[in-house]
Amino acid sequence: MSLIDDFNLLELPTNATEQEAKAAYRRLARRFHPDKNPGQDTTEHFQRIHDAYQNVLSAIKRSQGQSWEPYSFTERATRSNKSDFTRHEFESDVKQKEYVKEQQRAYEEMKRGNAGQERAREEAIKAARSTLHQRRMNALYEEMRKTDNTQTTEQGYAEYESSADQPQSQAHSDPSFTTHQDANTRSKPVKKSIRLNAAKSAFVACTYIATFTMGLYSAAFFDELLDTDQDNTGAAYISGLYPQYQLGEHYTLRDTRLFTEPSVASSIKTAIPSMKDVKVLKADSDWLTLSYNGSTGWAKAENFAFGSAANALQTGCIGHPGIAPSHGQVIGDASGNSRLRILNQLPTSSLLTFQSLEGQPPFSVYLHANQPFAANFIPKGNYRLVLETGSLYHQACQRFLFDEQQRVVLDQVTFASTEQSLTLRNLTSP
Repeated sequence: MSLIDDFNLLELPTNATEQEAKAAYRRLARRFHPDKNPGQDTTEHFQRIHDAYQNVLSAIKRSQGQSWEPYSFTERATRSNKSDFTRHEFESDVKQKEYVKEQQRAYEEMKRGNAGQERAREEAIKAARSTLHQRRMNALYEEMRKTDNTQTTEQGYAEYESSADQPQSQAHSDPSFTTHQDANTRSKPVKKSIRLNAAKSAFVACTYIATFTMGLYSAAFFDELLDTDQDNTGAAYISGLYPQYQLGEHYTLRDTRLFTEPSVASSIKTAIPSMKDVKVLKADSDWLTLSYNGSTGWAKAENFAFGSAANALQTGCIGHPGIAPSHGQVIGDASGNSRLRILNQLPTSSLLTFQSLEGQPPFSVYLHANQPFAANFIPKGNYRLVLETGSLYHQACQRFLFDEQQRVVLDQVTFASTEQSLTLRNLTSP
């Protein structure tokens, strides 16, 4: 069947609209639907009507066409009915790429604009502060200048009047002498006031310079004091580091308050001076339950270090130990091409030190337990290898705090282009 036959079957003219086609289809469906004709088989006829309706509807839609409009980024966005999510549809990949480029360009432009505004804001704040400081200093200088000039002028006039009264009392004896003395007296206060003003200006300038110098020395002193205090406490405190050593003997790094509860808002039982030994009974997060001189309470864990104060002072390992080095980390300077394969069978962490027999700086390699390592950076030369084992490596003094043992593995070994190998077994006390 042709399209004309479909129009005739639906009883429609060829210029019918989409609404007319739908109305005709509904009308014929009510007449020829199989459910409406139980006594007559109208299935085939209704199927032809349905196919004709589909063909006619497609033809009408094709004949209508679509209005072409220039592409716009904002007009292609459609909003979902179920949520606020915006979904973009594109007719081709080229337009999608253009949209992405436009979004990236807008974002970069926004970032540049924000950065420019931030820089302008900072410059404006600096300029305002500088201007305000300059105005204050100018006002201070002007006030001091006016005060100095006022005092100098008043003092000069007072001296001039006192000196001028004396010649007037003697005017009857010698007029010529009085006139000459009066002229000399007038010139003296001016010279004296100028000298006084210069002396005061020099004094003010010296005072400013001395104050500025004292400020510089004070800042340097406090910076050095803070650096010294930070060096004394070692590395920064890390919560939860080395939990196996949390209990037992500790010592204070600074003056510490002992609280009744694990809170700084609770009452203070006593104060513990720095470098005092305490006994930790319980560890709860960053708080420690400890005993000191018969008093038991809570204190912040960051104020304590492992071990005793006497051992820390003896070894120089004061403060927090810090994070242990990684496996194979070099402590010192080693930049060479000689190779050493280390078969490590030690059950604990160790430190293999290369002591040069030729006067070069020593360096060490940190090894984890039961982990081999290939050292490909050893400088050529003669060395003595010293092995140190223990637990709880301290960064400040580069040694182990507990269970430290040391022995000479090789008294003399030469590293050149040939690869060497070394096996480390359980270390026994000499």
